[in-house]
Amino acid sequence: MRERWRTATTMRKSTVIATCLVNSNMIGDFEDAEHIVRRIFTEEFLDLSFDDWERDIDDSIAQNIIRNVGTASRINVVQFIEDLR
Repeated sequence: MRERWRTATTMRKSTVIATCLVNSNMIGDFEDAEHIVRRIFTEEFLDLSFDDWERDIDDSIAQNIIRNVGTASRINVVQFIEDLR
């Protein structure tokens, strides 16, 4: 009998924020949204590394965040980044 290993599905933090920005119609293009998240991070969090912050989070948590935040009419990206620290 073959063992089945469950692999956790994950999503990057910037992808979660970018998805919310697109779902809320604040930004029309997903790639633009990801670039904006990175730009805002580097401008606002001068003492932190984007690459260190940019980690995977569990997909179920990511989907919950997207479901609860992703359709907001206004998203504060700086606060969103801070919340995911």
